[in-house]
Amino acid sequence: MDRAALLVSAVGRILLVALVTFAIACSGVRAKTNAFATLDQARQAGAIDQGWVPRGLPPGTHDLREAHLPESDRRWGLFEYPASEEATLRSLLQPGEISLDGQRCDIPARIEWWPVALRGDLDATRIGATGIRAYRSKAGDLMFAINWQQARAYYWAP
Repeated sequence: MDRAALLVSAVGRILLVALVTFAIACSGVRAKTNAFATLDQARQAGAIDQGWVPRGLPPGTHDLREAHLPESDRRWGLFEYPASEEATLRSLLQPGEISLDGQRCDIPARIEWWPVALRGDLDATRIGATGIRAYRSKAGDLMFAINWQQARAYYWAP
């Protein structure tokens, strides 16, 4: 191969790597996010009907945040609830904790409010040390990670 062909080949590979890197970095740009002070606000905005916020959350749920990828079932969210309404939240969950070892939570990097411990390959020991316990929802495909002491919950569709 002559020098010109080598140069063209090298430039082509560099451009391909740059394009792939750019595509990966921008994949989270499509993610839409919303924040709601109360569950009623989320309901009025259509977040529950759209499936971005789970149905059946405790009525006193507050400080909700949700992110979703349009035209996809992928969604993530967090909320706080009154400790006195814990039973309502538990009624949405399958009985018994699950291990998050071997699970992944691929959330776009631009969703800055999502905890680092719940990103990428999940480490059950590390997550458990924070007080978070994991459960599957009774209906649908949601995973819940809940800190019962703080009355704060995270959910996502794997």
